[in-house]
Amino acid sequence: MDLEGKRDINEILKTLEEGLREFMDGETYRKYLTSVGRFHDYSSSNIMLISAQYPNASLVAGYSTWKKFNRFVKRGEHGIRIIAPVPVKVEREKVLTDELGNRMKTTVQETVPRFRTVTVFDIAQTDGEPLPDIAPGELRQAVKDYRNFLEALHRSSRVRIVYEDIPGGAKGQYEMLTDRIVIQKDMSEAQTVKTLVHEIAHSFLHDSLSGRSREGKSTKEVEAESVAYAVCSRFGIDTSDYTFPYVSGWSQDKDLKTLRTSMERIRDTASHLIHLIEDNYGEICRENELNQLAEELASVQMKGTGWCLAEHIEDKEQRKQVIERSLKTGDVSGLLDRIEIFIDAEDNGIRKDSLMDLMNKVKGYHKEEIISVRERGGMER
Repeated sequence: MDLEGKRDINEILKTLEEGLREFMDGETYRKYLTSVGRFHDYSSSNIMLISAQYPNASLVAGYSTWKKFNRFVKRGEHGIRIIAPVPVKVEREKVLTDELGNRMKTTVQETVPRFRTVTVFDIAQTDGEPLPDIAPGELRQAVKDYRNFLEALHRSSRVRIVYEDIPGGAKGQYEMLTDRIVIQKDMSEAQTVKTLVHEIAHSFLHDSLSGRSREGKSTKEVEAESVAYAVCSRFGIDTSDYTFPYVSGWSQDKDLKTLRTSMERIRDTASHLIHLIEDNYGEICRENELNQLAEELASVQMKGTGWCLAEHIEDKEQRKQVIERSLKTGDVSGLLDRIEIFIDAEDNGIRKDSLMDLMNKVKGYHKEEIISVRERGGMER
């Protein structure tokens, strides 16, 4: 995965805050807040009445309320009967006493509570225009070198990762008690990566050892999703369509105070995770390069003789293992000598330019391995 030209963490987090502010100042968010204000919070008694009559109800409102949203009750639907307050004004005679102690009767108007049954309908009983919503949709794009990048994320996690069906529609969860991360299986590449980074961030920021496991839910979600946005952005994965509505939904105010007060933790965690992923991804690429080169070398056999680059070993898989050990340890002088013998041999059934290419690959891998070991030995994280 090419990291050239990628933005630094400060620039990414600045983009996040600006994007969130633009989203929350936009028409979609305004319509969402308006719709939330028009739907009522129902009492526990009415909730029981709704559940008894329509167990799968998710969002109920009266006929006139649905009409305001250009939705209309389907023909043949039976309404849900609930109790609604109907305050009425009544006149009552009241005795007042003035400053001198004189008593006199007067008529006053008072509002007293009354109740009546009204009919409401669940959204499933209506048709029409969709309601305003800020729920994030699932990310759909592919991720470059997905398998290797996902493996780098696994190696960067301090806890076990499993893929299962998660009840309730959640895409992932960090389970502190069992010390594992659960990811909803069969999601898109981008959604899987984004969700996994989000849960890994939880495991770094909000585990029992961090001392912050009792933080409020909104703070935890804003922090973890912001880390996910920063990390994914660093590797060229755009999650703004998911992150902006997600963080907006968990933010407690439009001033984004939760985001600002957590910015240092978000920056440090994102930076640490990016370094881990880069190191692990580089290591995986080296392993793949080693495997491919060892496979090529193990396949070389001289025509008519059965000679190979790993002497006296007939089994190809065993030859490959011996060659891999030589490449890993840097003890490649014998391997290079045998390639030269093959190059000098007449009518060996192998093109000399192919053998020269293999020799250069071995020399190049050996040189890169020395540099890589030195870098890892002196690297501070």
